[in-house]
Amino acid sequence: MIKTIMSGPGIEIQNSYASSQYVNMNSSNPAAGQVRFNGTMMEVYDGSMWAQIQMSHPTISLNGSAIAALDWVQKKMADEHRIKELAKTNVTIADALASYELAAEKLKVVLTLTDDTV
Repeated sequence: MIKTIMSGPGIEIQNSYASSQYVNMNSSNPAAGQVRFNGTMMEVYDGSMWAQIQMSHPTISLNGSAIAALDWVQKKMADEHRIKELAKTNVTIADALASYELAAEKLKVVLTLTDDTV
């Protein structure tokens, strides 16, 4: 049984509620936790009374920002793979890719030397 669902960056929860069906089991009241149908409703015994079990179900998904970030990453990965494959058979693309990678390394060094937060 899921007792708590916490939202966080990139996660969206709909139809959540504080569940009252959690029952602390204790050996002094072995009947606690029993479940029954009362008409069409399901109930649980909490040790002192029967409580109706809520039939709401949370829906958990990624929010729009997380989906957009994943889409961007997948596109970036596909683009990089495509360029590397093209570089295997095209000298001009291979040279351009090597120049790009060298420039990226130089940029990384300059950033490291000028900013201690990189």
